[in-house]
Amino acid sequence: MCGLAGYVGQGDASVLKAMAKLLHHRGPDASGVWFDDMAGLAHARLSIQDLSGTGAQPMSTKGVHLSFNGEIYNAPELREILIQAGHSFRGHSDTEVILQGYLQWGKAVVERLSGMFSIALWDESQQCMLLARDRVGIKPLFYAVDDKGLVFGSEIKAIFTHENITKSLNAPMIDAYLALGYVPRPETIFEGVCVLPPAHLLIWKNGDYQIEIYWSLSAVETLQGNEQDLTDELDIRLNDAVASHLLADVDIGAFLSGGVDSSLVCAIAAKKMDVPLKTFTIGFDGGGDERSWAKMVAEHIGSEHVAHVAGLDLVEKLPLFLQHLEQPLFDNSILPTYLVSQVASEKVKVVLAGDGGDEPFFGYDWTRRALSLPRLLPKIHFSGWEWAYRTGKTGLAQRGLFDVSHDADARYLRRMTVSQAFRHVLYHDHYRASLASEPIDILYESLCQHQDESRFCYTDLAYYLPEDVLFKVDRMSMAHGLEVRVPLLDHKLLEWEMALPLGLRFKDGRGKYLLRKVAARYLPAEILKPRKQGFTIPIGAWLRGDLGKWAESLFVSDRFKQRGIFKPKRVLQLLRLHQSGTLELGHRLWSLIVLEMWFREWMD
Repeated sequence: MCGLAGYVGQGDASVLKAMAKLLHHRGPDASGVWFDDMAGLAHARLSIQDLSGTGAQPMSTKGVHLSFNGEIYNAPELREILIQAGHSFRGHSDTEVILQGYLQWGKAVVERLSGMFSIALWDESQQCMLLARDRVGIKPLFYAVDDKGLVFGSEIKAIFTHENITKSLNAPMIDAYLALGYVPRPETIFEGVCVLPPAHLLIWKNGDYQIEIYWSLSAVETLQGNEQDLTDELDIRLNDAVASHLLADVDIGAFLSGGVDSSLVCAIAAKKMDVPLKTFTIGFDGGGDERSWAKMVAEHIGSEHVAHVAGLDLVEKLPLFLQHLEQPLFDNSILPTYLVSQVASEKVKVVLAGDGGDEPFFGYDWTRRALSLPRLLPKIHFSGWEWAYRTGKTGLAQRGLFDVSHDADARYLRRMTVSQAFRHVLYHDHYRASLASEPIDILYESLCQHQDESRFCYTDLAYYLPEDVLFKVDRMSMAHGLEVRVPLLDHKLLEWEMALPLGLRFKDGRGKYLLRKVAARYLPAEILKPRKQGFTIPIGAWLRGDLGKWAESLFVSDRFKQRGIFKPKRVLQLLRLHQSGTLELGHRLWSLIVLEMWFREWMD
């Protein structure tokens, strides 16, 4: 795991060294640069495979130069194929496999890679820069284009070291962030800086570029077979995925929340290791605390377990989190993710995580409710926005009426987005008038691409997973130079799972049906019982206490007022309504806190 950056066109060694320095937290073990008259590459290395100098980057051979961030789990198999084809290797890093693979197959090497990656490769003979990102978006890659060339990096801050790229606000993305909880690709919160989408290549040549897709997770023919046989096959595939993700020349640990996904990954990994697996968990008194479940699993699998309790003081680190995030992210689990990464990094360099189990198996509340709730009434129109947040029986009844009078897509979007009615009541008139599109439409369009019940899974995989979950995990773990691997997102495993019959993924209103069948072979029965604590903090309760006083100081400040986006009195009204218990607005207020703190860290 590492950080990469570079340019095509104008640049020199000084800008490359500045890029590598800013990415030092991603790769604290070593750094390097390469450049010629046309292009340059920078790299910050976290040594995981081939710890010797033969694994150093940027890596070059025969006029091809590579800077790579990630892990290629099928590198040993590809290496054997390439050796049979006549290639020789100096070391045993997966970086060299990509480099020799490019010499053999050209850009098609990307389609052969199994793993997580972002890649920047300069081909001198073709005068061509190839950028590539893994299939599901585990590793990030940003770029900016101007009339003088291309600048790119694992993080946006590296791009801003280049003199041709200036930092300015992409104002419509504020509305997109508040609507979705994240800034949706391909744009970012910064004008002119873009995200390379998952499963895409960017090819720069002759002063121009094109973007190509090389993989898609689309509907396939449903798998045939009885439940027992498919359970056995899922078991085998999970074991293969976890085993492949244990490839490393350093110690490996695992995040253990006590939920089914991370517990199953830990249980399988523990069986395959020669030494006890080190596991890590975080809890919050008053909410989001799964330490007791994690302890039960740790004892069952015999891991060396570390549990840590966090409190309100973690919010004081929000400016630091936002320096690493670079873009506002609503998800308040950034806080425990940062802390559990910090705790793990003191013991290991690599951890396994359970991310990726919810999306294909209807593991989220919003997907389950979209499918399981019936539509019993003609559509009832709900004016305003308060009904969506009202506490008590009245609020429950109003939301229940919405659900039974709307279709599955509307039920999904209600839970996954923040209504225009709510957002627009907060905005100054001139900002509201400047908005030309509705951000929620991107999720609606994604749902429309698929006609069956799996459309919610595809949409979660396309947006929520890469833009929220994986983005958060990458930034909070890389802040501590910790590599996080996600075996449940092995692309071949994912393709197979999405081809399972619906009834083996979602049954009787519950998700993860077949996954739980496999988990029962490895875990205590109590772990499999219905519950969903979630890796979150009790933000609503905190805002009714000391955190609320701090939030008020933000909302009454001159800086908040002078941004010209929100009406401060309206925002303060939201805080009062939340504190009174009339409305539950903890998450909405948190999103505004994060945005204001982002402005202070990045734009002021």
